[in-house]
Amino acid sequence: MIPRGRPTLDIHEVAARAGVSVATWRRRHHQAFAAAVQPLPGSVRPLIYDAAQVDAHLAGEPLPPLPSGPHPGDLLTDSEAGAIAGVTASTVRADAVNGLMDRGTERHGRRWWTRAAAEARAGREAQYKGRTAGAKDLAPRIARTDPRIREVAAIAEAAEAGQAQPVTAAQLAERYGVSTRTAERLMAKADEARRTS
Repeated sequence: MIPRGRPTLDIHEVAARAGVSVATWRRRHHQAFAAAVQPLPGSVRPLIYDAAQVDAHLAGEPLPPLPSGPHPGDLLTDSEAGAIAGVTASTVRADAVNGLMDRGTERHGRRWWTRAAAEARAGREAQYKGRTAGAKDLAPRIARTDPRIREVAAIAEAAEAGQAQPVTAAQLAERYGVSTRTAERLMAKADEARRTS
């Protein structure tokens, strides 16, 4: 979370403020810095720091405290916004893409949403009709029979009764516009359907 939209810095920007390269910063200064300045909550990859605290540390002054308590202007990650809105992080991202929530602000290579936007999202029902977590099917799914199987079975019965010529897989493939292998499968399923009926 970035409190009230305060300016923030990642480790590259911290090193630049100190006037050294990132490699030099990590080698000489980062250990003392990490002991004194905590990254902002929820920041991962990259870790980000409050600019005022970084400047105070670099100047050798006491760190100013971060604002406390929630504020509508706080910037939240997708996970934090989802926790407030009562949805998953992926739903927050999907809502932003589909225009159901504001697109957020990009900072340090990731998107952030205001607490106000997350709270507004909390009052709306989900727009997605996916499966409910833990749901179990009470009725078996209906297996749909390919109508071509019935036709091929009828042709085979007519051929056995001497009322029609037997057909080959190549003829069925041409008739249905499928591959020969698919026509062979249709013939096998038709034979199976005739045996079980």
